[in-house]
Amino acid sequence: MLVENDFFTLYIEGEEVFIDLQKIGFPLKSFELITNQHPRIKISSFPELRKALMEVGEKHKIGYYLPIIDIQVSQNKMRADVLFNVTSSQLENEKARLISQAEKALDEYGIVFGRTNLAESAIYPCTPIVAAVGQDPVKGQDAKITYIARPERKPVIREDGIADYYEMNFVTHVQEGDWLGEKIPPQEGIPGRDIFGVEIAALRGTDAKLQYDRKAAIEVDEDGKTVLRAMFGGALEFTDDDVVSVSRELIINGDVGPETGSITFEGAVTISGTVLAGYSVKASGDISIEGNEGVTNAKEICSSEGDIYIKGGAFGGDMSLIEASGDLFIKHANNCKIYAKNLYVGLYILGSEVVADHVFVDKNRGKIIGGRIEALFSIESAYAGNVHERLTHLIAKGIDKDRIYEDIQQIAQELKDIQTTVSTLEEQLAKIEQLGRNQLLGEQATVYAKLRATLDASRSKMFELDQDIQMGLRKIKVAEPPRIHIAKEAHAGVVIQIGQLSRTITSTTMGTFEVIDQVLHV
Repeated sequence: MLVENDFFTLYIEGEEVFIDLQKIGFPLKSFELITNQHPRIKISSFPELRKALMEVGEKHKIGYYLPIIDIQVSQNKMRADVLFNVTSSQLENEKARLISQAEKALDEYGIVFGRTNLAESAIYPCTPIVAAVGQDPVKGQDAKITYIARPERKPVIREDGIADYYEMNFVTHVQEGDWLGEKIPPQEGIPGRDIFGVEIAALRGTDAKLQYDRKAAIEVDEDGKTVLRAMFGGALEFTDDDVVSVSRELIINGDVGPETGSITFEGAVTISGTVLAGYSVKASGDISIEGNEGVTNAKEICSSEGDIYIKGGAFGGDMSLIEASGDLFIKHANNCKIYAKNLYVGLYILGSEVVADHVFVDKNRGKIIGGRIEALFSIESAYAGNVHERLTHLIAKGIDKDRIYEDIQQIAQELKDIQTTVSTLEEQLAKIEQLGRNQLLGEQATVYAKLRATLDASRSKMFELDQDIQMGLRKIKVAEPPRIHIAKEAHAGVVIQIGQLSRTITSTTMGTFEVIDQVLHV
C-alpha cells in the first residue's frame, strides 16, 4: 500500500502501480505531490491517470514502480546511467549506502569498463548520473601522400619591384632513382571497448593511390613506405592533371648549330648556350635556352606540350617562330612570331607578332613597340608605342560566350543524332550475332563487317564530340572580361582593340582599357 485516502487507494503489485477509485473529485494536479513523495512511481500515461480518477472502480493500472537504483544502458552499450529514485531527504541521509548499492548493481549488470567514481559525482534525486562510459574506437590515420615540390615557374619579384627574368630555375633535373614522392600506408586504428569490456574493432585508415606516369616512375617499398622513384634521368614534369612524370631530357652543353644540327626530340631540351641562326629546336617537353646572349635569327623553337624559357631574349629578324603549348618566359622579343598560352617578357616586345591568352610585359619598365599583340584575355605593360608614334596594335579579343553556347548546342544535336545511329547499329548487330557470327558467309559477312566498322567509327565520333562540348564548357568557365592595362604611358599611334571595338590613341595616356556597357573606354 502506497497511499490511502477518501478518494482512492494506491498500491503496487509486482512492478505495476494500480489505483482503486472510491470517489470522484481528486484534482489531477494534486497527484504530483504524491509522485514527489514516492519518486519510484512512474506514470505510464497521464490520459490513463485522468481516466482512472474519473471512473469509480478497482485496479486501474496507471504506471510502474521503479527500483530504488535504476541502471539505464544505452543501446550501443557505450554508456550507463544510474538513477536514484528517492527523495532529497532520503538521498541526503543515506547517500553512502545508496552509492554502495548502485556500485553493486553495476557489478551485477556486468558493467566493468569506464566506471566513474560515484562518490565524487554530483548526485541528484531521479536524475541520470553517468556511471560508466565506453571508449570509442579510433580510426587509423589515412594514407599520407607526398610528392616532390612542383617548381613555380614565374619571374622572381625583387625588392625593388622588378621582375627578374634572368635567373629562373626553369628545368628541374632528375636522375635515375631520384625520389619523386612517397606514400605512408594507412595505419591500423585503436580498438574501443564498451562498458561490458567487449572490444570494438577500429577501422583502418583510408588508402590512397600515388598518381604518376607509369612509363617514367616506379613504386619501391622502403622502410614501410611506398616510394616513387624515377626510372630514368630527365626533366621533372607535371601533367595537366597534376600527375608527376619525368620526360626524357636532352642536354646540349653548348650551342645548337653546325655541331648538333637542328634538334627534334621527344622530351625536354636544355641548352646551355644558344640556338644559332637558321637552326631549329623542336621538342615535346620543356625547352630551356640558358645562354646570356639570347637567340638570334633562329628558324624555329617549338614545344608541342611544354613551356619555353629563353634567358637572353630573341632577335628574330622577321624569320624566327617561337611557339609553346604552355607558357613562354623571355627577356625580350625583337621581330619574332610568338605563340603561347601565357607570355612573360622582362624588357620589351619590338615589332613582333604575338598570339597568347595573356601577355605580361614587366609593368615597371616593360615596353611594347610596334607589331601586333593579340591576347585572348589581357595585355599588361608599362609602356606602349613610342614618341615617334609607331603603329602598335594591342588586341584583347575575349570569348564570345553566346557563340560558344550556340556551337555547343549544335554539337550536342549532332551527338544526339549519332547516339541514335549507334543504338540502331547495335540492335542490327545484336540480331545478326544471335544467328551466329561463325555462320556468316559471303555478302552477309561483308555487311556485318561494314556495320561493325560504322559502329566503331560512330563511337569514336561520339567521344570526340563529347570532348568538344567539355572544352567549350571549360572555355566559358575560365572566361574573363578582356582588358588592356598600360601602367605608365600609351603613346599616340597605339591602336587599342577590345573585342570588336577599337580606337587609335591620339595623345599620351595610361590606365586600363576595357568595354563597359558596349562602349570602349580609352
